[in-house]
Amino acid sequence: MDKSKALRKATLGGSVLAAITASLCCIGPLAAVALGAGGFAASAVFEKWRPVFLGVTFALLALAWYLTYRKPKAACEQGSACATKPVAKWNKVVLWFATGFVLIAAAFPSLSSAILRFGQTSSDACCPLSVVTGANTAVLKVKIPSMDCAACAIGIQSTLRKQAGVQQAQVSFNTKEAVVQYDASKLSPEKIISVIDETGFKAETNTTTATH
Repeated sequence: MDKSKALRKATLGGSVLAAITASLCCIGPLAAVALGAGGFAASAVFEKWRPVFLGVTFALLALAWYLTYRKPKAACEQGSACATKPVAKWNKVVLWFATGFVLIAAAFPSLSSAILRFGQTSSDACCPLSVVTGANTAVLKVKIPSMDCAACAIGIQSTLRKQAGVQQAQVSFNTKEAVVQYDASKLSPEKIISVIDETGFKAETNTTTATH
């Protein structure tokens, strides 16, 4: 393999990897929910560095395009490696597919947020949090302003619902708020806030109310 082909593959592979890394802030929470894992605490870290990863993504992708479509400095001799047209065509096909994947991966946070936000709005409208009465039942409302996409809300909500003592939990990306109904004899507001913080998104206390 000549240096040009090796460089083209490296830049293309690097752009794909950088695009995926740039979107881990939203891919991570969804993957965690799908796998039944806890919160994806690194999400906030990846969001912080997302502009850098996107910059690297498109720089490498632009270089891959240049290396694929640049004109050779000299005409190729008949039968030489650079004159092998099927390989050149295959490289272009791979480049186009990789470009499509990179664009989708880079736009994933925005696309997923739009889809999930619409679904969450519909769900909240038709199925609001129902109050379960009980002597030890309490409701905690907290703000989570650092949530950067709807997938984060789903991840946090899934984590809360697995916590012992939590009766119901609803996390909305639209309002950046979590409403948790819990058994006060088994769980404290401080513990709930700690569980949210462990997902990588800091909770800010709003109100706590008891219901009977």
